[in-house]
Amino acid sequence: MAKLISALFSASDEQLMWRVKLQDDAEAFASLMSRWQRPIENLCIRMTGDTHRAEDLAQTAFARIFAKRADWEPSGKFSTFLWRVALNLCHDELRRSKRRGECSLEALDEVGDSVPDFIASE
Repeated sequence: MAKLISALFSASDEQLMWRVKLQDDAEAFASLMSRWQRPIENLCIRMTGDTHRAEDLAQTAFARIFAKRADWEPSGKFSTFLWRVALNLCHDELRRSKRRGECSLEALDEVGDSVPDFIASE
């Protein structure tokens, strides 16, 4: 029963974002982050396959939204806006990592004793 009452009186994502936009309400933004941090991190993990990079990308998504809070217009749901920012960051990161030719240390362990060509020096 208490959970039902709490749900009835909790602010929507859009209401919280309005408070962030108009009043620079840090508490409202903290509420949005606590609601969405884990789902956004999970999205970034699925996209990149790297937990640490996903955490960084999720933080960057929230930082971008907060930095551009004055420009936010509620033309749709806040969650859709947040997911789009996070997806764009993931796509950008995947493009960057493809250009850099990155590989994980675990992948190097799987190679065994031989050193990959891009690491070997003369």
